[in-house]
Amino acid sequence: MQYTAIRVKEKTKDNVTRLLEKINKNEDCGKVTFDHFVGHFIDNINDEDIKALQLKTITWSHEERRLRKLWEKQKGKISDDKWKEMLFLGQLREFVVSHSRISAHAQ
Repeated sequence: MQYTAIRVKEKTKDNVTRLLEKINKNEDCGKVTFDHFVGHFIDNINDEDIKALQLKTITWSHEERRLRKLWEKQKGKISDDKWKEMLFLGQLREFVVSHSRISAHAQ
C-alpha cells in the first residue's frame, strides 16, 4: 500500500487528529485512520454537501461574473464600461442584494 501527503492547514490537521483520538478511544474496534476518515466522507458526500462546500469558496470576482450573466439573461447584453459604471454608481445594488450568494450588506 502506498501513502501520500495531503496539504491541509495546521488547524485542520489538529482538529482531525483530536477527532480521531476521540473516535479511537473505543477499544471494541480497530483503529480509524485519517485514510478511513477521509474515505468515509468521500463515499458519503451528497449534492447538498458539495454545494455547501462550493459556496464557501465564492469570492466577489466569481459572483460578479455570475451576476452579470444573470443580468444579461434577464435584461439583455451590456458593455463592460456600462456594467462597471452601474456597479460603481450603485445602480445594481438591488439586483445584487436580490441575487447574490454572498451577503451584500456592509460588513
